[in-house]
Amino acid sequence: MEVLGHSSIRVTMDFYTFVRLDTQRAAFDRVSDALAGIDGNRPDDDDGTIGVVAAI
Repeated sequence: MEVLGHSSIRVTMDFYTFVRLDTQRAAFDRVSDALAGIDGNRPDDDDGTIGVVAAI
């Protein structure tokens, strides 16, 4: 904000966070595919605890 000379962080955020709808949709599709295991990186189990350390 200060480097760019904007009066507030809101001006900076409004200007630099705009993403086209088709770009957003493509990103959501990639996340969906990754979560579904379509990218070939299937998790070892199906219990929904990907990345969660189970208490024993």
